[in-house]
Amino acid sequence: MKRIVFTSDEMKGLESVISYHFGHCPYFVIVDTENNEIINVESIENPLSKSHGPGELPRFIHELGGEAIVTGAMGPKAQDFFKKFQIQPIIGAYGKVIDVIEEILGQKPVLSYENKDKELESHIHEEIEEPEEEIRRLKMEVKDLRKQIAKIKSILKSLKP
Repeated sequence: MKRIVFTSDEMKGLESVISYHFGHCPYFVIVDTENNEIINVESIENPLSKSHGPGELPRFIHELGGEAIVTGAMGPKAQDFFKKFQIQPIIGAYGKVIDVIEEILGQKPVLSYENKDKELESHIHEEIEEPEEEIRRLKMEVKDLRKQIAKIKSILKSLKP
């Protein structure tokens, strides 16, 4: 059996939209698989979504028995913590949990991630007069876009013969 933990913005099991960043996601979807089939699904709240120190979330996922963590983005330090617990970070995921788990179980090439360009990021912060408010607004827009992408991905999937 393999236990794969997904970050999630919703508590809808396999229909949940994957959260962009693991550290502040409100929920986790835990998927147990065996012989490339889903045998159990559980959604839980992230008890550390509001506040946590370095390595606390990887330790929590380890205690859950997670062997992989699937999320939209994760910094290199967090990836190192997960690797120390022998948990495979899979980053760059988007859409619904069901679609990504099917990709993983289907052994399709899955997901990639490139680190953000720090120079571009600092340039953006310099131009915005109220960066905190702009960041809050952008996070809300990104969350809404992830839901829209998940819906579109599901529609496209249903159109395939």
